[in-house]
Amino acid sequence: MESHMSFTIGCDPELLCRREGRYVPAHNYFKSNSSFGLDGCESIAECRPGYSESPIDLTAKLKTVIEYGHETAPDLEFHAGHYVDDHPIGGHLHFSVQPEPDVVDALDIVLYSLSNCIDDKQQRQRRERSGYGKRKATRRKSYGFEYRTPGSWLLSPSTTLVTFTLAKLTILGVTEDQLDFEEIKGRQHASTFLKNIKNSLVTIPDDCREGLKELDLLLGKRLDWNQNILPAWGIGLNGGSHGKNILCFV
Repeated sequence: MESHMSFTIGCDPELLCRREGRYVPAHNYFKSNSSFGLDGCESIAECRPGYSESPIDLTAKLKTVIEYGHETAPDLEFHAGHYVDDHPIGGHLHFSVQPEPDVVDALDIVLYSLSNCIDDKQQRQRRERSGYGKRKATRRKSYGFEYRTPGSWLLSPSTTLVTFTLAKLTILGVTEDQLDFEEIKGRQHASTFLKNIKNSLVTIPDDCREGLKELDLLLGKRLDWNQNILPAWGIGLNGGSHGKNILCFV
């Protein structure tokens, strides 16, 4: 039986909406207080799947929310990333732990390394210049804290699961096993660091093993962030699923 610290992960990732390839304001289609709702300025859609201890479960919850968004507005395309159609979009993560400096530092090292490997760097730079997505950006919450640096990682179930998995493993690595991720990374390139990260981890819960497998696959791909996310999630196509794009954990 697994024995490790218990904490939850939540999120409120954003998506930009397009209709026939052109930006449309999310408030034309969605309500503020919905699971597929609006961000603060109401121009961008925001997904609210709740929270879970399991990266796999939270990824599945997000798929349900995205399906609901598609059913509500089937003519729309949804786009993830950092900066799309002159709008910064984020993928804030919520953790039911305290934002101790060593936890925040470790998340920043690991998840920014992931960003260096898979994200569109020009988009990320534009988002940072707009005042969002700064390194180690956090906000204290009643449940713990919100980590505000990442862009929207909702490109696919794979990018989503890997983000949740690395976040969970990083927090466990610091709090349970006193790992120093700055020392582990050292001068390694981000992709080398992430390919080898599982060899440095002590606590690896069962619900993180699928995400580590996906990480290996993801690091070998070149991602196109200028695409509608729905096909990758197996959503759409006359209400059916794009079978080859559905990952087994969703």
